[in-house]
Amino acid sequence: MKRILVVDDDRGSRESLRLIFEREYELELASQADEALHRLAVNPIDLILMDVAMPKKDGVTLLKEVAELYPNTPVIMISASANVRPVVESIKSGAYDFVIKPFEVEDLRRLVTRALKHSTLQRCVRAMKTDLSRQFPV
Repeated sequence: MKRILVVDDDRGSRESLRLIFEREYELELASQADEALHRLAVNPIDLILMDVAMPKKDGVTLLKEVAELYPNTPVIMISASANVRPVVESIKSGAYDFVIKPFEVEDLRRLVTRALKHSTLQRCVRAMKTDLSRQFPV
């Protein structure tokens, strides 16, 4: 079963996302950046849903760290603000996509499914390239 990490300082938002996805995925919940990094280090995570506005370390800063440490883990950023700046910065920093609250639950479900499939395909391509380079060294 795929594992999703939800990172949001708002308990209500974390719980809402948990309720949306708990039947289909294993969920890890984190309320701040340091807790999220710890959970990533301890358990393999297939996808991250992350809020932009968090105290201490905002989501975009955490996204940059995650992109460097776990470059193959897709991150979907979530924000209540329609401000374009964090959207652009998130995408430039490696976010798979960006969702504005309030969102349609079915749209988010489809986005998560698409991100997980994309990530799986990328892993398969990397594995094939590795196998081919072993079989046919240059």
